[in-house]
Amino acid sequence: MFKRFFVGLVVIALGSTYLVSQGADRQLSDTILGLERGALDRWGHGDPEGYLELYARDVTYFDPFRDTRIDGADAMRRALEPIKGLIKVDRYEMNGPHVDRRGDVAILTYNLVTHGPGPDGSPIERRWNSTVVYVRSDGRWRILHSHWSYTKPDVK
Repeated sequence: MFKRFFVGLVVIALGSTYLVSQGADRQLSDTILGLERGALDRWGHGDPEGYLELYARDVTYFDPFRDTRIDGADAMRRALEPIKGLIKVDRYEMNGPHVDRRGDVAILTYNLVTHGPGPDGSPIERRWNSTVVYVRSDGRWRILHSHWSYTKPDVK
């Protein structure tokens, strides 16, 4: 009888630990996705400040429009300043987002599909791969590294 009672307690304890862990993981995913979506929403209206406010001081950044990595929040601000107000995204889909946490680091990966006007005003769709490394510092999640690439680019 005692053995069955003890096994039952162990099962309940393990189940509770799993549920608490799942709840914490869900809460973290919701937090990270909320930060990213908020920045994307602003970006789609030509406002890079959503991302600039999230970047860690020592952020690193890659995208297909640059020959080299950008290092640091000040360099990111200088890089984004000339395109302020020029980006227009009518809508986007964040597909397959996944957040993986290791201590104070959370890695967000997803595919992004953007819909908006092209240079000539005609509708254009772009498909992106995104990897964003968030780090928790002073109780806030900040972007430590961001990497954007085209999904299935036309490589010649």
